[in-house]
Amino acid sequence: MDDLNVAVIIAQFINFWILFFIFYHFLGKTIVKTIEERRNKIESLDNSDDVVREKLEAAAEEAKGIIDEARKNASDMQKNADEISKKDTAQKLKMAEEKAESIMDSARRDVEKERLGMLGAMKEKVLDLSLKINSKVFDNKDNNKDFISKEVNSIKL
Repeated sequence: MDDLNVAVIIAQFINFWILFFIFYHFLGKTIVKTIEERRNKIESLDNSDDVVREKLEAAAEEAKGIIDEARKNASDMQKNADEISKKDTAQKLKMAEEKAESIMDSARRDVEKERLGMLGAMKEKVLDLSLKINSKVFDNKDNNKDFISKEVNSIKL
């Protein structure tokens, strides 16, 4: 206890708070803002998943309605003539399935486009944030830019 120097302890305490203030002042708000933006994007992606699910359910329901309608038409035509109804039923079922598949494919393409757009935007934000942090740390915004860009672009979600 005799070796403890109160002045050293006080100086260390002051140094700690100075470093803490500098970090909070220059990086703290930016990091919190970036985390909030990322949290909002994740919520947006979750919401888009719900929208996609709803579109898929609606497409499945529409496909079911189309198939039901085709079956009803087939039943009516079967009462009139067996041979004609067999040919017509096959054609209508095929068309209904193709239309349903077309609707499902369209919904999948839309979802993929939206996901890729959001992923690209997220990568740009991460790159911007990395470059800002890099510029704060190294006082040169282009320092390690190629390395950061390569690493951000290599992220696959």
